[in-house]
Amino acid sequence: MVAVVTMSDENRDDLIACCKGVADMIDWLDSLNARPGLAELGAHLDSLPVNLEALKQHLVYTEDNGYQRNIIKKTEHYEMVAITWRAGQDTPIHDHVGSDCAFLIVEGTSTETIYELNEANLAVPTNVRDFGPGDVCAANEPDIHRISNDTDDNLINLHVYTPPLSGFGIYEAA
Repeated sequence: MVAVVTMSDENRDDLIACCKGVADMIDWLDSLNARPGLAELGAHLDSLPVNLEALKQHLVYTEDNGYQRNIIKKTEHYEMVAITWRAGQDTPIHDHVGSDCAFLIVEGTSTETIYELNEANLAVPTNVRDFGPGDVCAANEPDIHRISNDTDDNLINLHVYTPPLSGFGIYEAA
């Protein structure tokens, strides 16, 4: 299960003041008047410096089996979210209908399992990749995947969805 919290304007302003990388990313995203390509989005995240301690002060974790979405900013064109996982937490198997997604691993190890649907419309894993701090992972809107924290440590990913995530399909594992 996912828990969601939207940062208050005051909390976001404080984060932006403490974390130039997040401020610069928001400035770039706010300057766009069209959906960026996934490669361009990934390139901006790839070079993004993040003040980890400042970011951590503005995030919460859920203790449930799911994960926590900390919405930093959402406009009609994009959504920036810091997603936090405790050890063993994961997303359901899902897609991003209508949105591209790129994310930067800020802390921990993020495991992405990629799936394809079989003839019974069940999700079959086809690839597993681990990403560490500084790595960027990108998913086109039709991609089906699961993100998980398979370690004993906390995980923080900084996600940008273009346009904002408005829906997703959930899939059952084969």
